[in-house]
Amino acid sequence: MKKVFIIPTLLLTFVLFSCQSFFDDASIDLSSTNPTSSDTNSNSDIDSSSSGTSNTSETTSASTTTIVSTSTTTSTTTSVGEASSSSIPVSSSSSSTASDSSGSTSSSDNNLGYYQATNDTININQYRLGSDTFGMPTIGNAKLLVIPVTFSDFPCLSVCESRRQDIQTTFFGSSNQTAWHSVKSYYETSSYGQLNLTGEVTPWYESTLTAQQFAEQAKVGPYVNNYDPTWTLLDSAVSWFKTSTGRNLTEYDTDQDGYLDSVYLVYNNPNASNFYYSTPIQRDTFWAYTYWNYNNLGKASLSNPVGMTLVWSSYDFMYEGYGTSSLDAHTYIHELGHALGLDDYYTYTENDWGAAGRLDMMDYNILDHNAYSKYLLGWTKPYVLDFTKTTTNITLRPFETSGDFFLLGNQWNGSAFDEYLIFEYYTPTGLNQKDSNAAYPGNNTRGFTVPGVKIYHVDARLGRYDYVSSLNRWNFSGYTDTIISTNTTATVIAHSNSLEYTQNPNFRLLHLLEAGGTNTFKNGVFANDQTLFKQGASFNPTTTHSSFFYQTGGRFNDLNSIGYRVEFTSLTSTAMTMSVVQLG
Repeated sequence: MKKVFIIPTLLLTFVLFSCQSFFDDASIDLSSTNPTSSDTNSNSDIDSSSSGTSNTSETTSASTTTIVSTSTTTSTTTSVGEASSSSIPVSSSSSSTASDSSGSTSSSDNNLGYYQATNDTININQYRLGSDTFGMPTIGNAKLLVIPVTFSDFPCLSVCESRRQDIQTTFFGSSNQTAWHSVKSYYETSSYGQLNLTGEVTPWYESTLTAQQFAEQAKVGPYVNNYDPTWTLLDSAVSWFKTSTGRNLTEYDTDQDGYLDSVYLVYNNPNASNFYYSTPIQRDTFWAYTYWNYNNLGKASLSNPVGMTLVWSSYDFMYEGYGTSSLDAHTYIHELGHALGLDDYYTYTENDWGAAGRLDMMDYNILDHNAYSKYLLGWTKPYVLDFTKTTTNITLRPFETSGDFFLLGNQWNGSAFDEYLIFEYYTPTGLNQKDSNAAYPGNNTRGFTVPGVKIYHVDARLGRYDYVSSLNRWNFSGYTDTIISTNTTATVIAHSNSLEYTQNPNFRLLHLLEAGGTNTFKNGVFANDQTLFKQGASFNPTTTHSSFFYQTGGRFNDLNSIGYRVEFTSLTSTAMTMSVVQLG
């Protein structure tokens, strides 16, 4: 289930993510939302007014990324690499521009033909500003408040404390205390130690409502067409915990945007796959999903932060999968990926095919995150060509331990928000090991069991959307490298792996290419060991693998030539070497 919520400034930006989206899809209309009305403030409007931040202009000297307001009073200059959520100015109108890679990233002086790009022209915090989205900090310290919830017809009774302790261990325990990893240990490992997740599990919040009353309660607030009952529950549970502890929870706003980093609500009744709920709305509600309480727009407070990003899951997910013998965090890890800013990579579209191949944490809830995800979150930087050689030999270490990956683009803009190919060396080790040794019991899906190279075609180009008041809708105005956020203009990643949420149905956000040269995913086949490129294999976008690209002649979706073939000359347990050869 993935419920689409059209936020005040864009019809495609705001979605309710759910790990159960394989089974159901319900869209939510926002026909009542008008960006010129008093209820339709942008994210930047809210933050500016609530925190007292003045309208500012920020220009980065390390690249041409620029954030500008329409009415500036002060200006500062900083390196893109130093940008953080708190350092990005917020105003009623802003923009950010990325140049091409020739002047936006580290230059090469090593005569190798490639270099590691260390500065992003656009980062995820700047993207959130332009797309009016919220999320947890992706680097440094992040605080997660976990609130277990009971309804009157699903009390926890004698297991209250033991179950709460299980939740504590599943989220914040060490890896050896669970069947695989806790949420905390997974993200510390996946981020190469760059994300430190801490927090606490509160006592049980006891709702006076039954589960059915909760799911069917009246919609309230300015966004009634998009309202979810978790919004009201979030506010009530956070207020209860503040009152009962005498704390204002400022420590849970580590990025100081006036909103709690994230609140995870764990309900005590079974999820809808384990229990029959008598009404459709209950069956839609009692899954696992991530949402944002937009009724709290304009209520951000540095001295008394409120809830915005929320995650909603049943307690019973920790007893599924590997949880029959210990505790399993797979579902909670997947959902927290959404809170950090990642999309689902499976498709919500009926009779569609899964372009990412299913073997990924944000696809079928297994393994480590892929290189695109980690690049987007700021955990790793790509190696790229400097275009000084016709043949370039590149060696990459296993991705799950090193973060090494190679990015091949043409007119690449120096950020994750563009179109390119990604090459990463997969090994069934570390975070990949357990789900590759045997099929994950939660969905009977097994990871790759052998080393090999994964090649992804990424099309994460930004789309500009402008509001047309006469039509009461948002129109796509073309692709852009400039992040803009106003009441009538917004910027968002234009593509998805689901047909109904991608700007062009021929373009997918993340497509895992297959070594055999045939797209078997369209026939319902999962990615498997044969998908990977092994030693002696080669990739050629103009011949053997041309069918994976919508444009003919070995070109990207943007019509630029890919321009190179790749030969995989050596694969060992410690490294992979490939030759990147310019096409004549």
